[in-house]
Amino acid sequence: MPSHRFRRSAACAAAASLALCGTAFGAASSATSIAVSPRVETAAPANSPASFPGVTNVREGARLPRGWVVVGRDVRITRGDEPAFAALRLVCPKGKSWRSGGATGDVGVSVLDRNARGKRSVLVMATSDGRVGALASGTVYALCR
Repeated sequence: MPSHRFRRSAACAAAASLALCGTAFGAASSATSIAVSPRVETAAPANSPASFPGVTNVREGARLPRGWVVVGRDVRITRGDEPAFAALRLVCPKGKSWRSGGATGDVGVSVLDRNARGKRSVLVMATSDGRVGALASGTVYALCR
């Protein structure tokens, strides 16, 4: 019977050490934090906050042409142990449609909708390249006309 007690004690000790190790590893991990602001519209005759690929008459710092609107949302991504990205919808004002998109700061943008041009509402993904604990912040834009 002593060997039976030894096996039971060893099994309990092993289970307890695994539980403690799991708790220690779980406490050391960190989650990715993502914050997205409400949309902000910038219309002509204000200056454009960014340049947009495929649109030659809208450049960063230059006045927006009449009829053009830029919709922007600020994005902050604090990288945890595993990468995560922000999927968000950029919506053009009523009567306007998507022409192009872009981003400034430490974030990048990818369009998730197929054939986005001509749609009023487009799903995009804000991404960042960073190490664990790094903060990436920037603004994601939609150019509407």
